[in-house]
Amino acid sequence: MMKGDRSGRLENEVLNKLTTNYTYFVRESKHFEYLEREILPSYQADRMERLSIWCGGCSSGEECYTLSMLLHSYVRKGGSLPEFQILGTDISENSLKKAREARYSINELKRIPDEWQREYLDVDYKNEWFEVRSAIRKEVAFCRMNLMKPFAGQRQYDIIFCRNVMIYFDEGSRKKLLKRLYGCLKPGGYLFLGHAELLYRDNDLFQYVCPAVYQKTGK
Repeated sequence: MMKGDRSGRLENEVLNKLTTNYTYFVRESKHFEYLEREILPSYQADRMERLSIWCGGCSSGEECYTLSMLLHSYVRKGGSLPEFQILGTDISENSLKKAREARYSINELKRIPDEWQREYLDVDYKNEWFEVRSAIRKEVAFCRMNLMKPFAGQRQYDIIFCRNVMIYFDEGSRKKLLKRLYGCLKPGGYLFLGHAELLYRDNDLFQYVCPAVYQKTGK
């Protein structure tokens, strides 16, 4: 039935119902602390033209906006960064629609630092939602992508977040995805995985940096 659906609508409906879209702001906060403390200082404005970050399996956008707020905060506090662009991709059109709207339940505020709330969010306490401001949203773009299909024409990135995605794949699919992610990272680039996702024992593509953070080896 799906094979005969050339419009792709049926496939989208099925994927929207089957995919797990659980996420939240500043998820696995140690990753963001490490990024700010150890990685961002090496990406100074006088050393490169642009910092490119890709969030694979971005769900409803919280991870992307967390990164954008972090980078803006880093610069506001005196850090040096080039222009940056964050791409969020997901297989679910419903999730991407919410990500582009950038409006979330007020219940998610508790995980976001107070300083970020003041600087980067517009909060409507009466209607119990908040919205990410345009200064943060303009650095983020979203598009649909199936991580199980070849990344035709995909560019290379300095940093890739692909967290809590591979836990749903079998070993063969994980290996294929890791090879594709490797090809999309610049030499020396960083890959962030979920803390429940361990690289296979014969991995020779990435060097361990710290829990669930790896660096591309080779060219």
